[in-house]
Amino acid sequence: MKKLMMLSLVSVSLLAVSCKKEDRVEKELKEAAVDMNKMTPQILNEGVRLDSVSVAAGKTLQYNYTLTDDVKEELTPEEINLYQSESKKEALKSMETSPDMKNFRENEVTLKYVYYDKNGKLTADFSVAPSEYKKK
Repeated sequence: MKKLMMLSLVSVSLLAVSCKKEDRVEKELKEAAVDMNKMTPQILNEGVRLDSVSVAAGKTLQYNYTLTDDVKEELTPEEINLYQSESKKEALKSMETSPDMKNFRENEVTLKYVYYDKNGKLTADFSVAPSEYKKK
């Protein structure tokens, strides 16, 4: 009985520590989103504008973009897939190597990228999860 009580106490303690870390990471993500949103909207390169950053469940930071020169219906599925694939490669490379992303890597943050066309229609989206960028 004593062992069961001790095991329960240890489990509750570990859960509390884990929740505190989750809460801390969630708070840091919210602060980062607020700071980034102070600089939006921001043209990143020709035809791409960062509109906002938000926090989603599960330690996820979401970047919302507009493709300012594109209309979804005028793009082929192949063009959309190619853009999404190339963008994900760049995001993954940045997440793996950028010193600015170190805190995100250490806290296993998922980054979600959502792209809308100039009329506000969802055009492409993808995520970069810890399982993709963590060194094995």
